[in-house]
Amino acid sequence: MRKFLAVLTALIATLALVAADASAQAPAPKVTINGLVDMVTSWSDNMSIDDLNLTKDDDDEWYARTRLRPDITAELGTTKFVLGLEIDFTWGQTNQPRSGTLAGGFADLNVDQAGIIELKWGYLEFDVPGLAGARLRLGAQPWAVMYKPAVFATGDFGGAHFTWGVTPGIRVNLTYAQIEEEHTGPNDGFTLGEDWAFVGSVEISPFKGLDIRPIYSYARFEGTTSGSSRQGRGGISAGSFTAGDTETRHTLGVDARWRSGPFSFDPTILYQLGERQLGATEVDRSAWLLDLRGGWQAGPLLVEGAFIYTTGNDAGDNLTSDDINYFEPISTDTSFYAGWAEIWALGIDYFNILNSGAAGLNPGVAIGYDRYGLMRLGVRATYALTPTFSVRGALTFNWTAEDVDTDGAITAASGITPADGNGDDNYLGTEIDLGLTWRFAPGVAFDLVGGYMFAGDALKSATSTANRPAGTTRPNNDVEDVKTVAARVRYTF
Repeated sequence: MRKFLAVLTALIATLALVAADASAQAPAPKVTINGLVDMVTSWSDNMSIDDLNLTKDDDDEWYARTRLRPDITAELGTTKFVLGLEIDFTWGQTNQPRSGTLAGGFADLNVDQAGIIELKWGYLEFDVPGLAGARLRLGAQPWAVMYKPAVFATGDFGGAHFTWGVTPGIRVNLTYAQIEEEHTGPNDGFTLGEDWAFVGSVEISPFKGLDIRPIYSYARFEGTTSGSSRQGRGGISAGSFTAGDTETRHTLGVDARWRSGPFSFDPTILYQLGERQLGATEVDRSAWLLDLRGGWQAGPLLVEGAFIYTTGNDAGDNLTSDDINYFEPISTDTSFYAGWAEIWALGIDYFNILNSGAAGLNPGVAIGYDRYGLMRLGVRATYALTPTFSVRGALTFNWTAEDVDTDGAITAASGITPADGNGDDNYLGTEIDLGLTWRFAPGVAFDLVGGYMFAGDALKSATSTANRPAGTTRPNNDVEDVKTVAARVRYTF
């Protein structure tokens, strides 16, 4: 018995030592929280967020809001889980009853708001067993398919993303997004279609400073789909699509970035083709997007330029029988051209943007104005007066690729329904912005910017029939200019 106890004690001690050694070698779990807090206030005039009517000059607005955007990351070695949350609320009650606003909620007197936490991300990311340099991400996650944000797929999606560094200079990326789920299908009253998208790319870095990314994407839609992927344009609303209608899109091209000393250049060229069946008719798609942006840094001065062109349809085209020539991304998250303008794109107040009430006319959602495409020339300059204080200015010129039928009626659901089918004008307007950034405390920055847009005649249109004055075919549609001033305190942690 004594010998047995001695052996047992030695065995237990050995196992304890092995377990302790294994525990010492195992990676320690780590939980971190990072993100941002924004305090924003802005004034705007004639932004036409709800009424889509640029002929007025009295729909001014001044409000304030808060955004909380924490990301909670739990890591164990190379494996991690990320939970991304977003909370938006305005200062003060903005509607009745107390059920929230377009900002997600409001901070009212003595009212604790419930139900305003938005789940942005909830994904698991880990190394792929047996495939060195490969990672797989599953769940609700951000898009990671382009170098330049918001030209094709930006924001969040549910699905899978695979990336594999084959060699130090070659990386393969594969992304699958489930846009809508058919479930049991329309026979059981579940009307959503099986909508999904695939994006594949190969990143090639032939030498330091140059990255080239050939891209191919396939997307398929049944019936109505997400407003991020298809907007009402040219008189055709999203509700025009029924369960039997289908659409396929192939998008291929190249995204690239080049850095050499003080110079940078980010070109993107995409070609889109496919078919759309609406009712008994089927139409082909053929559209181009060219997005060129570059910059030059000279000490405290940074000068950047942009040229953007995307094809469009003539005013007289029948979109149920003629080819579709306007480009449609999978999702821009309202962020196309963001940071380059305050009216034609999201800026300091990233809720306010021209015509945000109609996705097909919203310049951050639809790349191009309704069916008519886009041609844009932009320049911006930033000068750092000190390491913590900088000033900036931006100038953006906008035209459509094809002339707009400005006699057409404009609605949120259908965009611009042509009237006589004649193109009248293609000048959308010119925007000028002036602003500053002051980093006055650790992690805290104050931004102040003002924007003015000289409205072009291509923005003329008729409102819907219900909104027209009695006895007129359409109202006086001379457009008015648009103004905005926004301030933001941002804490990044």
